Amino acid sequence: MKLKRLVAVFLLLISMSVSGCASKDIVDKNNNLIYQESISPNEKYVDNKEDVVRYIVEVYQENDETISIIAKSNSKFFEPLDYEFYINKSFSKDDITVEWTTLMGSTEATKENQLCVAMVKVKGNEEAIKINFFNKGIELIEDALAK
Repeated sequence: MKLKRLVAVFLLLISMSVSGCASKDIVDKNNNLIYQESISPNEKYVDNKEDVVRYIVEVYQENDETISIIAKSNSKFFEPLDYEFYINKSFSKDDITVEWTTLMGSTEATKENQLCVAMVKVKGNEEAIKINFFNKGIELIEDALAK
């Protein structure tokens, strides 16, 4: 039983790193784009450009007190997300940082342990937004283990 679970998790992780990824609808914002960052966790591990996964984080200024953080990807394992983040001061692009880690929390990525978590922080605020770009993959693993 444990072997079946281990094989299912391993196959899912392998398919995540080399599977073809379909385009998704992109969230459209009419507000002021302040910050944008894009990474590819698997670009150096795939042979076909169609298999390259992209993770994108965008930060828009809604008004003087609110920013909108949008996360999107072409991965089948991620649904676009939109967070409203309340701030209590003015900010600029330089006040925003995105730290990328693997599911295991490492900042050093490997073929087997790729970057998939973004921690978005605004300088001067204690809160941060944690975005898991493999959320649907985790749900699939949980569903498989529950059966």
